[in-house]
Amino acid sequence: MRTLLTLSLIFLLFTNAVAQTDSIKVADSTTLNTISSTKKWYQSRYVKESIVPVSLALGSGIIMAIPNLKVNLQSKLNWDNQASPNYIVLGDDYLRYAPTVAAYALSACGLKSKHRFINRSVILALAYISSDFVVNTTKNITKEARPDNAANNSMPSQHVALAFIGATFLDHELGYISPWISVGGYVTASYVAYVRVARNAHWTNDVLMGAAVGMIMTNATYWAYDGVMKLFPKNLTIAPVIDPLQSGIYLCYKF
Repeated sequence: MRTLLTLSLIFLLFTNAVAQTDSIKVADSTTLNTISSTKKWYQSRYVKESIVPVSLALGSGIIMAIPNLKVNLQSKLNWDNQASPNYIVLGDDYLRYAPTVAAYALSACGLKSKHRFINRSVILALAYISSDFVVNTTKNITKEARPDNAANNSMPSQHVALAFIGATFLDHELGYISPWISVGGYVTASYVAYVRVARNAHWTNDVLMGAAVGMIMTNATYWAYDGVMKLFPKNLTIAPVIDPLQSGIYLCYKF
């Protein structure tokens, strides 16, 4: 546990230091010349932000389509099986939340996120809800056995989906300050994916699909949210509602 806390603190301090340095560059270059031009369809935000998750999903499908490939990959990558006497706690249960925690911690340290606290919290909540729905629905449909035969809910990985939701969220909110912030988030999420395979908890195709779901659902949530806010830039208020009796989302539109 001390090792995990130390790694998390180092990650936070590193990204904060880099972000503080690069934020100066961003502040000094406030005057930018914008050129209005008609973009091709493949230059749109939606296509660019879909390339990586779609590629990951295709990679997952290819692994499943080639006979014995996922088994061969598992035999090479599985080294931290819980049944092994040399089992090591690698922290995937905790680090899957690290990118999300880092996004809020860096914002609390003074870095300006692209969205206000309430707005980004709603975006994150919707991303979690939609991703959880897709993951659990897919698990119920596929009923794929885990490598260790512990359960028939291997495809896709929930841990990895959560990690990549946080990494994509961090990228959207603070990645504009420094690319190293985004790199830190995605490296952490990729580590979680690797550990899930190393622990024999998931197949390689499971973690690839989990990463794809986490990224695409988070991006889609931003697309939808930004689209709604462009239609109602100042008149619409969205906020989460949580109390002992109920939870939900508060919507208020001023005419």
